[in-house]
Amino acid sequence: MASPSTIDPQTLSVASELGKRLRAHVEALASPELAGRKPGTPGIRAAADYITARFREAHLEPLPSLGGYGQPVSPFLGDNLIAVRPAAAPHRLSPGPLRWLLIGAHYDHLGGRYLGADDNASAVAILLETARLLPSLQRHPILFVAFNTEESPYIRTPLMGSQYFVDHLPAEIGSAANLQTVIIMDLMGGVHWAPLREVVFAAGAEKSPALYRRVKEVIRTLRREDGLTVLPVGMHLVEEIPLLGSTSFSDYDAFRDASVPFLFLSSGRTPRYHQPSDLPDTLHYERMAATVRWLSQAILHMDQDSEPYSFQADRLEFADEVASFRPIVSQAADQKTKIPGTSFLSLWKLKRDATWIQELDATPPSPEDIKRLERLSMRIQCLLVEFPVCFPI
Repeated sequence: MASPSTIDPQTLSVASELGKRLRAHVEALASPELAGRKPGTPGIRAAADYITARFREAHLEPLPSLGGYGQPVSPFLGDNLIAVRPAAAPHRLSPGPLRWLLIGAHYDHLGGRYLGADDNASAVAILLETARLLPSLQRHPILFVAFNTEESPYIRTPLMGSQYFVDHLPAEIGSAANLQTVIIMDLMGGVHWAPLREVVFAAGAEKSPALYRRVKEVIRTLRREDGLTVLPVGMHLVEEIPLLGSTSFSDYDAFRDASVPFLFLSSGRTPRYHQPSDLPDTLHYERMAATVRWLSQAILHMDQDSEPYSFQADRLEFADEVASFRPIVSQAADQKTKIPGTSFLSLWKLKRDATWIQELDATPPSPEDIKRLERLSMRIQCLLVEFPVCFPI
């Protein structure tokens, strides 16, 4: 029998027009006909055709240097897809070279029975609807990019679509220094544990103080709208992965390595991650719709900044991380609201963690505090994906 804290996604209504449009995108991209969008297959080419058709409908422009929306990653694997909405008055408001905002999500998946609704048709759907709804900004042109070849065996290699993009920047962009900020989305629709039903995690902005200020500003402004909760967390917590330890796992990594300010958005993994059960009827479309609205406002706030954002690779906002995790750990440690599948021993550890984090004075953090929060993040992630052995973590 399902735990009381388990969400059945099929009970979540899709009432808004935006939610219905998002679902239609996911159903098209994660359809059996596209056979899991594996790079180098007819399915990935059909997905590319679908995305470029939506770019045209949104009146987005291709980059002249590419001669179209496609940036070939290899003759065999397929293309990155790049579209632009020019700024309304970039030179009048922001002297100097154009500084670009980039919104990206990978559109490939594993292929075969693995159709990849949450991973990552959900984020591509948000990308497409944001592109449709967002007007031209005043200062910054916007790049909308659907990256290819994010999944294994290409991740963390030169053939990863985002890495290829950074290594072969189109002539109009010129240098990675001309990217004002990059927003990457991955796993944006999954829902499993009730306390995270309306939650999206925002990571990476802590490396850039002015960008982080804008993200926090939008969180405060929209906190009571749409029921969406955006929680700031540090990348060092997101990258704590069971069995693998500290490992990058999405397209933000190529930009981080180039010291480009970035924001990574995700609703996190569920037990359907990289499983045949990752299907269109398992997503939370109204939360995705709220994310489109939140993201649009965040971009409008970022457009107010003409000065380049700094990038400090080791910077943390530890007090905010602790504030984000406190309610999550408290609910995970409660017998009534625990994560489904939590064992007696894992629950015992979580209760100790809950006491520790409630009493923690997060300013300034000690190295031991940082390490303990990283282990706690890994334990929570382990339980959320129903990894069989979570207690030793």
